Amino acid sequence: MDHFVSIHLDRGSDKPLYIQLYEGIVRLIEEKKLSPGEKLPTIRKLSSLLKVNTVTVVNAYRLLEREGYVVSRVGSGTYVRSAVKSINEGEMREDISEERSSVHQVPYDFAGAFIPPEYFPVEDFKRAINKVLDRDGGYAFSYSESQGYLPFRHSLGKYLAKEYAIEVPVHLIHVVSGAQQGIDIISKALLDFGDVVFVESPTYPGAIDAFKSRGARIVEIPLTQDGPDMDELVARLRLKPPKIFYTMPNFQNPTGYSYSEQKKKELLALSRKYDFLIIEDDHMNDLYYEERPLPLKNLDAEGRVFYIKGFSKLFMPGLRLGFIVAPEPFSKKLQEVKYFSDITSSELAQRALDVMLKDGSFYDHADKMREIFRERWNIALKAMKKHFPAGVYWSKPSGGLFFWITLPDGCYSMNLYGKAIKNGILITPGDFFYPDRRPTTSFRLSIAQIPSEKLEEGIKLLAGCIAELLEEYRIDPLKGDMYKPLL
Repeated sequence: MDHFVSIHLDRGSDKPLYIQLYEGIVRLIEEKKLSPGEKLPTIRKLSSLLKVNTVTVVNAYRLLEREGYVVSRVGSGTYVRSAVKSINEGEMREDISEERSSVHQVPYDFAGAFIPPEYFPVEDFKRAINKVLDRDGGYAFSYSESQGYLPFRHSLGKYLAKEYAIEVPVHLIHVVSGAQQGIDIISKALLDFGDVVFVESPTYPGAIDAFKSRGARIVEIPLTQDGPDMDELVARLRLKPPKIFYTMPNFQNPTGYSYSEQKKKELLALSRKYDFLIIEDDHMNDLYYEERPLPLKNLDAEGRVFYIKGFSKLFMPGLRLGFIVAPEPFSKKLQEVKYFSDITSSELAQRALDVMLKDGSFYDHADKMREIFRERWNIALKAMKKHFPAGVYWSKPSGGLFFWITLPDGCYSMNLYGKAIKNGILITPGDFFYPDRRPTTSFRLSIAQIPSEKLEEGIKLLAGCIAELLEEYRIDPLKGDMYKPLL
């Protein structure tokens, strides 16, 4: 109980006492003064110690559990969970990122979300850098305005018009240091503690972290193969509309699903009716294998969509460049938040990518990547159909790098992860794509890192791991039920 005495509650503050208590306990956890598995005081004891109403403690404990810091056990109490860690696309928690730190010892990396370095357009980028340095000299290393290098923003405007038929004035384009910063900047500009954010379920964990960092309440909307479950979405909207709906309508991460045009239109209509804004994360529209998809922003006639485009997946992740197209009323606020975040994104990188957009080498690189990964996409589809056991289902995305694989009921992806890594195979369990990290039978399979010539071999080995798991758990792959154990 000694640690809890150090929690100071300011009764004169505008901040509710339960939030102050929540923040105090989070601090104790992060400072390791409370250990994983340690039991928190009972509600009555803590309310007596801090001289607060028991309702204050109840609300604080509920918030701690919702944010993943503690777990309550009926009839036993409330306990500190394992340390909460930030989750980014390249490092899906320490347990998986430790495996990835020795990725060269993992023959079949189906977890990597970025194209391999050998595909980076190094020579084109080198020529662009040299042109910038010859042309601009030391000015290439100066600060641009926080909104971004103006000629680059003009080139981005032409890119949007050419590729996606989106006409946007240049003053609404904001250059950011990658799509993750774009999500974070919008969150800082729009969200207050307790605001509601709707997300697809499952979804990108980096976005969940950004919204939680602002104290937002996350509401999950189940995702089907052609977009959100509209009945569930409407039911949730009637209860309490969100401030923001976060979506990846094309080649969604992790599922690879894409919205139908009808659902895109319905979502925009609902945003008008219930007065919420939309963040569209376009992480991979350029990597299409069938028909080129149009962003949701293409249909946005009323300025309800914040459109975020990053270049990490297709181009070079370390470049850390992306941009936001902001609705007019929020443009100035985004510019202010960007300035206070990091002043401006790399001037040299902006100028170099501007050269590549103007001379066409960026478009040539995109075309090349589409051909390479279309081949892998076809190989993966054929290999899964050939080797995966009956009862295993997968998505057939029309672009991107990801397949969403679902095992029979009772067979969890974390169990498969442990078995696969022992066989030199790395996958991303589906647990990491849900706010509460709940166990799931699904996992993400990425074709980003596997060479075409090793792809079928890796999928065949993974299929063997799945078959072993089904046998161990005595699961009938066609029924999903358990066999009686052998005696």
